[in-house]
Amino acid sequence: MSKHTYQRLSHPPTGPHAVEDLGHAQNPAWWTVMTLGIIAGAVGTWAVVVLSPVLGIVAAVLAVVTIVVGVVMSKMGLGSYTYGEGDTATDSASLGIK
Repeated sequence: MSKHTYQRLSHPPTGPHAVEDLGHAQNPAWWTVMTLGIIAGAVGTWAVVVLSPVLGIVAAVLAVVTIVVGVVMSKMGLGSYTYGEGDTATDSASLGIK
C-alpha cells in the first residue's frame, strides 16, 4: 500500500469524459455491490422459475444486504472519488491515470 494522503473530493469531477478519466467502476464498493446484485437477481429469477416463496424471500434479503453493503463500503471510503495531496483532480495526470 502506498502511504499517500488522500482527501475526498467535494463532488465528482465534471466534463464530457470525467467518469472515464477516473477509471470507470474501479473501486471495491462497486464490484462488491454488482456481484451481490447479480447473485440476488439470479436467486430471484430461480425463485420465479421454480415458484419458491422461500427463495423469493432469500432474494429480497440479499437485495437489502446488497444496498446496505454498498452504503457501508462507500462510507468507509471504498467507493469515493479521491485525490492525493497537491493534486488538482482536473486531468488524468493529476489523478495518476496514464
